[in-house]
Amino acid sequence: MAAADRKRLRRARMAALGLAPALGSASTPVPALDVARCLGALQAQDYGSGVWSLGVRSGLTLAEVERAVARREVVRTWPMRGTIHWVPAEDARWMCQLLAAPRSTALATRYAQLGLGETDIELAGRLFEEHLTEPMSRPDVVALLVDAGIDPTDQRAYHLVGHHCMTGVLCQGPVIGRQPSFVLIDSWVPHSRKLSRDEGLATVAERYLRGHGPVTEKDFAGWLNKPLGLAREALSLVEQYVVREEVDGQVWLSHVDLADRAGEASADAPEGLGHSGVHLLPQWDEFLLGYKSRDVTLPPEHFHRVVPGRNMVFKPTLVIDGEVAGTWRRRQRSRQTVLEVAPFVPLGTGRWRDVERAATAYGRFVDADVEVVRTDPDEVR
Repeated sequence: MAAADRKRLRRARMAALGLAPALGSASTPVPALDVARCLGALQAQDYGSGVWSLGVRSGLTLAEVERAVARREVVRTWPMRGTIHWVPAEDARWMCQLLAAPRSTALATRYAQLGLGETDIELAGRLFEEHLTEPMSRPDVVALLVDAGIDPTDQRAYHLVGHHCMTGVLCQGPVIGRQPSFVLIDSWVPHSRKLSRDEGLATVAERYLRGHGPVTEKDFAGWLNKPLGLAREALSLVEQYVVREEVDGQVWLSHVDLADRAGEASADAPEGLGHSGVHLLPQWDEFLLGYKSRDVTLPPEHFHRVVPGRNMVFKPTLVIDGEVAGTWRRRQRSRQTVLEVAPFVPLGTGRWRDVERAATAYGRFVDADVEVVRTDPDEVR
């Protein structure tokens, strides 16, 4: 692909992802709910990574994100791909029922390996419906299973809770202490939308295009972890929103409302998150996890530095102008928060100032003064 085309696609994606500039700035934050609606769902299997995915786009602080959770605007649950995402609370049930696969072949095999049968699943469901009318911390949920004679070890508790999240019975509530909590959706969510299958597929497709484009059909199918035929069916339901273009022999899809934003320059954006084109993105973020192919934004020669085990365990990334340009990690030294940033190539003074501004934005998010330290990419484990 020509460098100019790659750059244009990256720029358009950053706009769709709410990162160029961010959806909200320090002075004009936007609700976490709006971010979740815009992107459809945000990867959140790791709590610290997940809240920063909301924070970097909204301009909210960690405390403000957690208040949005407490206000029941957004929830973490298992809507697709067998992993945890942020979704609008009102959409949690139908998304799980439409997209999650609690009885997939892979999970059925795992249940069999663990000795989990229908009796265990049904008993856990009855326990949850009886006791989880208010958020209950994970250790207390495990104790509940133990008291009922269910062995929680070897991730049995995880799979039982995950199963009932994927069926739309449970979702996560606010953090209790440092532990995630679980609660019945019926008790926690003030209003759950009810969508038909076609309405649900159309909503997911339209939001994915709006919050991730330009994308390919395979990107969308991979994001859903569904057959390509289903992805195409969903896209056909929102044909009026789809703009197609061919680049380097590949058809790319964008949302009609965002198709013209690819040419927007970030230089005129207001001061705040993302105005410089430099971001410190979390370990698991839609920027990379939202696509089947990552070649547009992650140069193949750097893949091993971002995913050293080639096992889908990503490092937090330094992103410059829509391309992964390094990695970073947070270190706590006594009372000081240190961000060790490891660029793949030397950065000039101006770019380092941009990195420091991005670090300041992260410090504001976690309510801490941060120090930026340069380090070698191979030292950031």
